[in-house]
Amino acid sequence: MIHVDETDPVGEIEPPFPCRDVTIKRNTDVNDHYDMLSEIGRGKFGTVYLCREKSTGLELAAKLVSVNRRDERRNVEREVDVMRRLRHPRLIQLYDAYDWGKYMCVVLEL
Repeated sequence: MIHVDETDPVGEIEPPFPCRDVTIKRNTDVNDHYDMLSEIGRGKFGTVYLCREKSTGLELAAKLVSVNRRDERRNVEREVDVMRRLRHPRLIQLYDAYDWGKYMCVVLEL
């Protein structure tokens, strides 16, 4: 049986990083800014990697998505747009986003 804790957290939950106003960086390779360390998971829409930001050493999750069709690109853009507006301690927060050719990458807190 799965138990879901729906109680409110006691005290303030510190975010793993300050809120960021994320815009998709176009024609920029995510590997210029992050080291991909290991694969965390794989699904229908892409592969998730443990990554480390080169400038800060912060460990995050990078979801790499192949966007060969226009609708695939729009789906990732929509995901980024929705996530940039959601701010809650119980929701995974968006950290960064990249678009370079046939791939897009959404960087998230772990």
